[in-house]
Amino acid sequence: MGRKFSEIVIEGPFMMVKGFLLGFLACKKPKGKYFFHRKENIRRETLKEFVKELFELENYVHLCLEDELIEPFKQVVDLYTKKTGYVIKSIKPIKGAAFSFAAEIFEKDMGSSFKQIVEHLPEGVSLKNYTPSEIIEKDAKGFESYAPLHEYIFRAKGEIEGDFEGVIDTYMKIKRSDLNNFVICSEIKLEM
Repeated sequence: MGRKFSEIVIEGPFMMVKGFLLGFLACKKPKGKYFFHRKENIRRETLKEFVKELFELENYVHLCLEDELIEPFKQVVDLYTKKTGYVIKSIKPIKGAAFSFAAEIFEKDMGSSFKQIVEHLPEGVSLKNYTPSEIIEKDAKGFESYAPLHEYIFRAKGEIEGDFEGVIDTYMKIKRSDLNNFVICSEIKLEM
């Protein structure tokens, strides 16, 4: 199992809160882990919260931070509230996370890469409702991306759930790779 995290909602503009957090981490724990909801595609509790954040109608920043940093960060925010105006609105421990995916891949090496990611998950993370299918067409010819009939087709659907840090790491492996163009992932849902 990975580290434990909590979700924090802070009132303040995103860029300023991000700078404040990075300054805090530089002093306290430079390699500390954090994830902003808007950057990592983590679902907000309600559509109303998403719209408010998107259009900056109210300045609320949602982020996930390692539990060992929560109390020191809270103390620093409280200490500087008069100067910054930042206020912590809520802190909720995260029990787990999940996201669903659908893949359609036309290159065998890329298909193998994807299978490697979803079939060798971090400890505390599991694969649910996984339905892979692999088709190899002997008669297909031509440059794969433009061929009317692909020589190789890998399709899969499923859900990845469990330990928050492991789920986020798996999500990032997919989204920050060449697979991103061939795999659609839902928002990451937090279990509180």
